Amino acid sequence: MPTAANDNSPLYLSEAAVAHRVLGPKSKTQWDALAIVWEREGLPRIDPMTGCRYWPAVRAFLDRRHGLHQASLPSTVDGAENWK
Repeated sequence: MPTAANDNSPLYLSEAAVAHRVLGPKSKTQWDALAIVWEREGLPRIDPMTGCRYWPAVRAFLDRRHGLHQASLPSTVDGAENWK
């Protein structure tokens, strides 16, 4: 179940916290290797001001990577519905 947008969870997470959310407990070493590869594919980098990753952007990257976001929207309307 997705969390509410106003759940007061931090938006910037440490590498250990991101690793735990993505891969589960005791996953920091595996995350370090994956993050290097996934950054080449568009994983948001660590923010230099916070030293953490912006979690909503990480989540959006993973959702896109697994096809949960439509890549493109139709450019025109397909016509009026006929309900008869």
